[in-house]
Amino acid sequence: MLATTVIAIIQYFLLPLFVGSPPLLLFLLGVALAAWYGSFRAGLFATVLSTLASIYYLIEPLHSWQIVEQREWLRTLLLFIVGGVLGLMISLLRSGERKALLEVLRQKERLEREIVERQRAEKALSAAHTEVVNERNRLEAIMETLPVGVAILDAQGGIIGSNRAVDQVWGGPCPPVRSISDYAVFKAWWVDTEEPVRPEEWAPMQVLKKGEPVVGQLMKILRFDGARAIVHNSAAPIRDATGRIAGAAVVVMDISESVRREQALRESEERYRLAIDAAQMGTWDWDLGSRKVVGNPRHAALFGYPPKETEMTEQMISDRIYPEDVPHVAAAVDEAKEHHIRYDCDFRIAWPDGSVRWVSSIGDFHYDAHGAPVRMIGVLRDITDRKQAEEALLEADRQKNEFIAMLGHELRNPLAPIRNAVHLMRKVDSPDPNLRWARDVVDRQLDHLVRLVNDLLDVSRIVQGKLALHMNLVELVTVINQAVETSHPLIEFKHHVLSVTLPEEPVYLEGDQVRLVQVVSNLLDNAAKYTPEGGRIWLSASTENGEVAITVRDTGEGISRSLLPHLFDAFTQAARPLDRPQGGLGLGLMIVQKIVEMHGGQVEVKSEGLGQGSEFVIRLPLCEQVCVVPGR
Repeated sequence: MLATTVIAIIQYFLLPLFVGSPPLLLFLLGVALAAWYGSFRAGLFATVLSTLASIYYLIEPLHSWQIVEQREWLRTLLLFIVGGVLGLMISLLRSGERKALLEVLRQKERLEREIVERQRAEKALSAAHTEVVNERNRLEAIMETLPVGVAILDAQGGIIGSNRAVDQVWGGPCPPVRSISDYAVFKAWWVDTEEPVRPEEWAPMQVLKKGEPVVGQLMKILRFDGARAIVHNSAAPIRDATGRIAGAAVVVMDISESVRREQALRESEERYRLAIDAAQMGTWDWDLGSRKVVGNPRHAALFGYPPKETEMTEQMISDRIYPEDVPHVAAAVDEAKEHHIRYDCDFRIAWPDGSVRWVSSIGDFHYDAHGAPVRMIGVLRDITDRKQAEEALLEADRQKNEFIAMLGHELRNPLAPIRNAVHLMRKVDSPDPNLRWARDVVDRQLDHLVRLVNDLLDVSRIVQGKLALHMNLVELVTVINQAVETSHPLIEFKHHVLSVTLPEEPVYLEGDQVRLVQVVSNLLDNAAKYTPEGGRIWLSASTENGEVAITVRDTGEGISRSLLPHLFDAFTQAARPLDRPQGGLGLGLMIVQKIVEMHGGQVEVKSEGLGQGSEFVIRLPLCEQVCVVPGR
């Protein structure tokens, strides 16, 4: 419309320049523009408008709708017809171009969509491929870390993948396996029948044939390295998306060591059972949750129940324990439970027939993850004969002690008259040298006999707990001097040299002076007796760390290493020749140790061996009080 108006205005102003009627074909340019950029209707509208503008502005008479000349009618009609046809043709051409352009655009969009979808598909395919690769790597890593052999088979039974554990089970790399016929390389026999395993009997072949898992095939195999093993073989089917069997997964495990352990365990249990039966011991298992005790037939019999009564309640057990022993057993159980130590208890069982049996029960508690006791397992054995023997020994020991005490007193009675007789013989002082020699022998042997009798009496008092100490403040020098005076006759008789070394400062002890003198003189007598004639004896004392150490050392026979641990046992003596004039009962050192221990001290002995002399050290606590002795 705008183009038509512009053309009409231009022609109107150029009208004076035209000779005759102005040309109307210029309006076709506006029609063409309207039809091209608009549509056929726009072109037709432009044609009508151009025709009307021509009639009104360009054809005589101007500014009138009348057409006078026929020629002008033809020109106007021609403009209208040509404009209509031109608009139709241009609109058709424009429509075709637009359709072609739209088709091109649609093709371009479709191509772009296809490219995007293809890129998306390729990206998804790449991601899926990456995921498959990652999943396969994870699967392979898991397979390699498994402690059992794992193999993947295809639908024909061929091995398409396996971990190193498979090679370890078979003792070397497995050869290529593509089908069931290749299974002949695997040599195996059934454990229960010793029959060879045929290729079709292997677990994966059964799975591929039947489609059901096969678990727990036990077979003996001949490994590729020549060794034999027992394996546990299982397999399960692998199915594809349609449910068809696409292969199988196989798990093989070497259980040779487990089988050997189980066999060893069975043999151990059998030996244990035989030992328990041979020892006639009862075994028991106490479940603290159910409060029931399960034992073997011997356990039931020891409690006075029929052997078949292997399961008992706590009340059944408690009913048979001797009433006086129930608190003792309960305390032992509580102590073992509280301190996590072994339960060890001897108690009596009252049988229905009225007899009483002694038993020894030993057991251990078992605890859960939180430290709470859940069960207790142990053994029970009859110790009635041992208890009777112990009672018999105690009675015999009691009678022995009574006999020793009685013997000591009875032997002591004739000693006083003999001592008086020797005293009278000294007063008479016979000139006969034989009589004087006989008197001296009797005197020395009488002293020896007195010491033996005193030792017997002291031992009797010690074992009966009747040895009493009269504790007083005692000066060390007094004890040493009296001990030296007591042992001097024997030391002089053996021609020994005695050296005495004492602290310069006074030393005081709290003790029984008579018993302390007895201890030191006993050690001096032993040194004199067991040192060859003309030997040396050292007696010394020193103080340190709140105690006094009294040492007796000699150059005598020494003490063998085998005798040292038993030196302070009663009636213990080293081997001595039968002709040795001085002997003893082997009680002196026992008495020394007991007296020193009663004073809160201890006795030590050292010797480098036979012929190397010996050294005894007595350690006693010093008096803790500040002591003032009158006259000093």
